Amino acid sequence: MSGLIDKIVLLGREFTIQTEYISGAAPKIRTLVYDGGRLVTSREGTHDLNADADEIEAKVRRQHKLITDTLIKRATELQTTKGAAAQPTAAASAAPKTVEPAPKGTPKPTVEPGSPLEIAIAVRKTIGPFGLAFAHPAPTTAGEYETELEAVEGAIDAIMKSPAYEHLRLDEQLTMIAIRGQLATWRLADNDIAVATEIWPNIERFAFHQQKISDRRELVVFDHQLLTWAMSQLGKGSITDELIEGLANLAGRSVELDAFLADPAAMSQMGLLEILLELMDQTLA
Repeated sequence: MSGLIDKIVLLGREFTIQTEYISGAAPKIRTLVYDGGRLVTSREGTHDLNADADEIEAKVRRQHKLITDTLIKRATELQTTKGAAAQPTAAASAAPKTVEPAPKGTPKPTVEPGSPLEIAIAVRKTIGPFGLAFAHPAPTTAGEYETELEAVEGAIDAIMKSPAYEHLRLDEQLTMIAIRGQLATWRLADNDIAVATEIWPNIERFAFHQQKISDRRELVVFDHQLLTWAMSQLGKGSITDELIEGLANLAGRSVELDAFLADPAAMSQMGLLEILLELMDQTLA
């Protein structure tokens, strides 16, 4: 299957959207978006190995349309915002010339100390990395199980010692306590791989659950505002301390962004832009 390729002109630029089915042991559907030949974002999704050709084609078309519609929507919103800014209102036209003009640029979203938003950000920063690290299929060898379970144990200990732990939901706290107990049993069994295989599904499910924290409404709204501001700041030509400080509020959302926050000097502006575009794509999905 060759896939689908469309070219659309938005905001005076030509975008190419390519969606294709990639077969193999772990088949997936991949969509790439290019802006004038430069890759700006991508999305991949796993697919049923036993699906027939019609199902594959239908899913390829659905994903292609979803990405295309999202891109058009985003460009339309941006164009509308620019158009509104370019058209002065009657009140503004009649205002005295001594009135100070409105500040330009996208405002940086604020986080009130002690607010539910600040707590949600702190919780994501604390538990988000767990979801990013352990939401994957089970290890295959005793050595891999030992490495992974020791990492899980260390991660849970760190979460429990964090100030954000008291703000976790009760079911999340109880799940971590249960996993901690299962790990203790595994150690008593001399790290028996049979015991490890019984524990891992619980860890994987809990990790996938943690990845959904960014779906909370207050974080969706905040993330959209922050990413919009961050990309406008990056468009000025440099990665500033203020930009890094602002992006710290997205810690725990992606492995790539967390790597940037750990060592900002190691990443180029283009590399950071691709991360922000991918995060914006996920936020608008």
